[in-house]
Amino acid sequence: MEARRLSTDLERQLFARNLTETRQTKGAGFSETENSRVGEVHLAFGRLYGVYDDQGENPTEMIAGFVMHDLASFPQSYPKPDLTHLPPERVFECGELWAKVAGGADVARQSIWLLLGLMKAEAMIAYPIFKPWNLTLAYREHFTRVGEPIEWPYACTSDGSKIFVQAIISDGEELRGLVREASQYGFEASADLTSVRFTTRHRIFRKHLERRRLNLAGPEPAISRDLARGVV
Repeated sequence: MEARRLSTDLERQLFARNLTETRQTKGAGFSETENSRVGEVHLAFGRLYGVYDDQGENPTEMIAGFVMHDLASFPQSYPKPDLTHLPPERVFECGELWAKVAGGADVARQSIWLLLGLMKAEAMIAYPIFKPWNLTLAYREHFTRVGEPIEWPYACTSDGSKIFVQAIISDGEELRGLVREASQYGFEASADLTSVRFTTRHRIFRKHLERRRLNLAGPEPAISRDLARGVV
């Protein structure tokens, strides 16, 4: 697998299109509110990474993606929790996680943990959706919930209902555990971190691969709602 940093306008547009389509068509059922500009800021100024199966049949196809930024670049999306006791260049917020294939989100998370280790992060913060869908279960290990769920002002469901997120943090030994877990299968990274190639234990499932394995010509296997929605 490979996580590649996206820099060209075309790459960022492709990332944005995949993010929007995944949220709208893979059972996610949510989008940014009309007034929100948080997504625009992240896509314009964050570090965008696409995830590719570089050993697969189509190594140029982006199967997942995510955005990350350190708090020295621009602030965290929500003022809570207070992380001002840590050096801002060592605190990273990760979000806008999406995956087009089942298993893709797990692979994307592994690349995030690798990058955090390489960037010598001291803490990572994220805001996974808690309600109306509880997506915090993917972060039960090595993360700490901070405070009560937050009524998220930047997104709503497709029918206009409110969304609540849960602030989670990984730091100290918990974060080091994530990095160790991600790196144990081997990886190599470019000096500027524009590319990280790694081995993963996670499997990805494509329609044609599943049909071939099961010798079926039926509908595409359902992608789990957790993997499809990802993190806001």
